Amino acid sequence: MTRIAHILGGWSVNIGNAFYQLAGYQVLRECAPGAEITLIPEQPGYPSYWNWKGGNPGNALEYVGRVAPDYLVLMGPVFRREIFNIWADALERLTRAGTRLVLLGVGAMTYDAPHIHLYREFLSRFRPVLMVTRDRETYHLLGDLAEHAYDGIDFAFFLADYYPTCRIEGFSNTLALNFDKIPEPKIATEGSTSSPGASFHFAGMHWQVKFPRFRTWLARSSRYGMFLEGCLFGGRNELKVGGFDVIRLDHRPHPLLRAKTFRSPRTLVNDTPYPYLDVYGNAALTLTDRVHAAVAALQYGKPAMLFSSSPRVRLLDRLDLAGIGEQPVWLDMERLREEKTNIRDFLKANLKT
Repeated sequence: MTRIAHILGGWSVNIGNAFYQLAGYQVLRECAPGAEITLIPEQPGYPSYWNWKGGNPGNALEYVGRVAPDYLVLMGPVFRREIFNIWADALERLTRAGTRLVLLGVGAMTYDAPHIHLYREFLSRFRPVLMVTRDRETYHLLGDLAEHAYDGIDFAFFLADYYPTCRIEGFSNTLALNFDKIPEPKIATEGSTSSPGASFHFAGMHWQVKFPRFRTWLARSSRYGMFLEGCLFGGRNELKVGGFDVIRLDHRPHPLLRAKTFRSPRTLVNDTPYPYLDVYGNAALTLTDRVHAAVAALQYGKPAMLFSSSPRVRLLDRLDLAGIGEQPVWLDMERLREEKTNIRDFLKANLKT
């Protein structure tokens, strides 16, 4: 029986990682029903507050080597400057033993020329049998180095197939706010359209969104600046905006700094993805600084607006969602069904089990 090793992990520092990993697991089960799918832990070498340079600690167990899979599946923003430090040694041993590399819903952390050269060097050394990208730029820059490549979408758009949320009446009149990388903005539904800050129309009202300038700069300066801002400054206390109940979600359950995480009322933080999905799948509107919070809401058929300049935003362009930074948008669900069907067909045709 063909054995597929599918990686889960990184949830404690960003629960959004679970969104595309679990959805990817669901797609693999559908497209390779005869295979044995083993869930394995992510490598410990991704940069964090305790390991800012990245790279696997010397005493870490090489788990995947003991599993000895036929295919190793990696997902998400695997293309990053630390890619060799994280994966080269393990892949060297795995590929010599016959393991084939599969990349699903992948993209890059940065897209400048030196890093693209690095990613291409990695793919030339460890050529994937399959690669489904999550943004068009990754496909055009790197797709030629896979045996079979597909210009795809982020796999978090498959979440509803893995976890179809139930209708929860208590969340239906909710404004879901996810601002854990930058301070929550002041949000008002009254005022002049000439006021500073972002503005948009939703639910028959004019909305005004204004971020505190210095605090936002501090939070974006580094991960340490983000934690410092969260501990030094208080949160916002609104319980309703525009008639909607406010619920706040924090995607970073670790490290849990009480002064930062719980500085505002009605805050949800958890080390499993399911409560987040229930909120995003029921909320009337999601406003967020995280791409995968927006993706979760959108693929459940709910509107979302994103406040981010991260390179990850380009994965939304693949489904014509470029306007999400200017106003709340809805996803074309028929278009999504077509994209998902095409990816499933591609995997069934090329993943030999």
